[in-house]
Amino acid sequence: MYYVYMDESWDLWFNFENWNSKYFLVTFLILKEPKISDYVMKKVVKKLKQKNMVLSFWVFHAFKENKEIIADFLNYVEWKDIKIMTLILDKDKYIQSWKVSKDIHLLYNKMSSKLLNFWLDIWILKWESIKFYAARKETNKFLNMQFENYIKESLKWIYSVDVYLRYPKQEKWLQVVDGLSYSIYQKYQNSNLEFYDIIKDKIFIEEQFI
Repeated sequence: MYYVYMDESWDLWFNFENWNSKYFLVTFLILKEPKISDYVMKKVVKKLKQKNMVLSFWVFHAFKENKEIIADFLNYVEWKDIKIMTLILDKDKYIQSWKVSKDIHLLYNKMSSKLLNFWLDIWILKWESIKFYAARKETNKFLNMQFENYIKESLKWIYSVDVYLRYPKQEKWLQVVDGLSYSIYQKYQNSNLEFYDIIKDKIFIEEQFI
């Protein structure tokens, strides 16, 4: 049984007059023992209490935490038995090569599916069972269902695939992969390797989406 947790970094909008990021990332965290997230989060909360600080909204979100806490968080995660893979969309290159679809939700689904299949092609996991978790951010039930069905359809050749859309407060590993995705995003968007260097040995797929 493999557990896959997904997070994305920044926005997927193609508004060239006023966009917030040049890059958009989809990041997956893969492991076989999901219980260790409790240990990681307890360590983070303990560290925050020592500094008289609290998690933003009681959920770890790297974008809202200070650098010291993010570094501590990543060091707690780094020595765990995990694998990381990420797919990077360079908006400049993408729009020069392709006509940007008006349906950015479909583009999001395609990126997620492509990254999953990168992994499965490498590890040849046809007979494995997979539990796939993604952050539930859309309030639109149709879009959530569309994403879930897209992932299931793209992995229908796998023995068993279960897809779960959860809030990060419900699934602690979604908070963990948020920190990992943020760290990789900093490398591309801001040429900042401070956090990336902590986790780089755990990354086994880091590809451009074209």
